[in-house]
Amino acid sequence: MNPEILLEIFGYFGTALVILSFFMKEMKWLRAINMGGGLISLIYAIFKNTMPVAVLNAVLIAINAVQLVRQIIKERKEAKQSNNDKACAYDKEEVKEAKG
Repeated sequence: MNPEILLEIFGYFGTALVILSFFMKEMKWLRAINMGGGLISLIYAIFKNTMPVAVLNAVLIAINAVQLVRQIIKERKEAKQSNNDKACAYDKEEVKEAKG
């Protein structure tokens, strides 16, 4: 198969992933799939020598990566806090039982 046709198919695959990402219900999946599509589109843009499109995709990948990491950190902090709250509640119950 012609390499130019394969490159076009590759580019359309990246575009399809970006579009698919907007159907995700969870923001983490939206960002992850969008980053994958953006990376493929970035590679495509570099091969096609369309630098404005390459720069756009590079910036969008970076923004999605930062936001994804921030969300993961936030969720971990919330989970840790929730576990701490449960542990505190358990400790309070033990103290009540010991006094009672």
